[in-house]
Amino acid sequence: MDLKATKKAARKLKHCEKILLKHENLKITLIPSNSLFIGNGGLGCGIQREFLADLFSCYGTLEDIVLLPDKPYAFVVYKKIEDAEKALTSLHGQKLKTGHMFYISYINRSDVPQCNATYSCWPEGLVLLEDFVTPEEENEMLSVFSFEDCNDKAVLKHRKVKHYGYEFIYGSNNIDKNKCLDSKIPSICMPHLEKLVALGYIPRVPDQLTVNHYLPGQGIPLHVDTHSAFEDGIISLSLGSQVVMDFSSPEHDIVPVLLPRRSVLIMLRESRYKWKHGITPRKTDLVPVDANDSSSLTLCHRSPRTSLTFRLIRNGECNCEYKKQCDSQITSSLSTKDLVNEDEAKELENKFVNQVYEEIAEHFSVTRYKPWPKVASFLSGIPSGSLILDVGCGNGKNMKLSSNCYEIGCDASCNLAQLCSQRNTQVVIADCLKLPYRDNCADVVICIAVIHHMSTKVRRAKAVQEIVRVLRPCGQALIYVWAFEQESPEGPSNYLKQNKPNHQHNVLGMEQDVLKFESSEIQLNDSSTKVLKMPVHRNRTNFVQQDMLVPWKEKK
Repeated sequence: MDLKATKKAARKLKHCEKILLKHENLKITLIPSNSLFIGNGGLGCGIQREFLADLFSCYGTLEDIVLLPDKPYAFVVYKKIEDAEKALTSLHGQKLKTGHMFYISYINRSDVPQCNATYSCWPEGLVLLEDFVTPEEENEMLSVFSFEDCNDKAVLKHRKVKHYGYEFIYGSNNIDKNKCLDSKIPSICMPHLEKLVALGYIPRVPDQLTVNHYLPGQGIPLHVDTHSAFEDGIISLSLGSQVVMDFSSPEHDIVPVLLPRRSVLIMLRESRYKWKHGITPRKTDLVPVDANDSSSLTLCHRSPRTSLTFRLIRNGECNCEYKKQCDSQITSSLSTKDLVNEDEAKELENKFVNQVYEEIAEHFSVTRYKPWPKVASFLSGIPSGSLILDVGCGNGKNMKLSSNCYEIGCDASCNLAQLCSQRNTQVVIADCLKLPYRDNCADVVICIAVIHHMSTKVRRAKAVQEIVRVLRPCGQALIYVWAFEQESPEGPSNYLKQNKPNHQHNVLGMEQDVLKFESSEIQLNDSSTKVLKMPVHRNRTNFVQQDMLVPWKEKK
């Protein structure tokens, strides 16, 4: 290397040293040893074990190669010190034919870390049968489930999909039992399903099949197939490629499971009902070199993969032992549906909505200063001279977004109304169920994040009816409410994506947030003997049901 290249390599090595010290609290050494630190040469840089082995074995006999999960460096250990010297002299700062450039130094053999990658115990009830179909059977099945001529409906953002028996509804992870599809499960699958029945894994042949086609870099979010829709025993057959599937427990434990090509995975009991499962969208998976030794890791590139997921349709409600994850049991035990009358509904809203907003009005206003983009876009297109009513206007952040329009806001909170008036806006204190406006008076009505505060379906419907009442014929209304469904085929919503818990990256998977909630007992009033038990929502997680308590936490 010339002087300029030598100085550049020294700077790069110094940077790699700082990363090593920060991550492992280790220092390199200037004294020659049989062990080398390879900066810019780890799994985090997309470097495979096989590549390092082929490259460094040219200079002598290797004793060990250590790659750590997600780290940008590796360690190479030779039998002899002189072999390590030759490798360092030949490769440090040199651009390889592949375009890679490593920054190499000596490190004491005793400081070379041991990869502590271990596989947690699999979820209870998880069964993996390798080589479940032959290569010939795989090719035949892939020809039957071809995606070359699939329609637009079969193309999702992250994969292509086909349904047989019943259509699987993403977002709710459910089906419509009243809509049986004309396309049934192809006969080519029957011998394999009957084999699983004969082995005792499932009680009968499944009646629903979803076929997903994944390209490298595609995946599916963590989820649990809805309890009320499907019985015990979810079956996944992998064709075309191996892949790592992540299982996530309610306690945030992540267990990566390698699904070999032509294998079948059977999710039973706890693994089916309690654990979420999904595939992280990426082009490579971190896998053990030896199935019996998880301490030696390498990257494995994904190929196009077709998965066949078989399910048994459930008739009736689910009565499993996993009550916190069971939609049948949560809905029946915790919902406010049919449990409160009109007076009790008002009491609920007064205590847990109106009084709360009176107390948090100032802090709420500080944190709610920016209009939502789609709301601002909607209002910017309103013709001049229009009368706009903002129902549940809060601090008035959505007012004065239209030019030359007449705007009137209303809110049930006195304190929020006062804050709104400080913006020089017209505002009245009013109940959204009894708007103080005449019929057909408004050109435009907006109601942003309000109606979900109503405690019954009847009162939610009444709020919408009031908006329709005051809206003139051919007028426009924009209503926003929190969506129960926070996941779709395109992945989790922005609300869920903003959850960034502190966690370590697992060897084979990436931790994602898991639902966890506590229940709270509510006494409607001092004289009432009726007590409701409702879940308390945890921020940035999925909603377990429509009726929940969502706490407000003031930041000091």
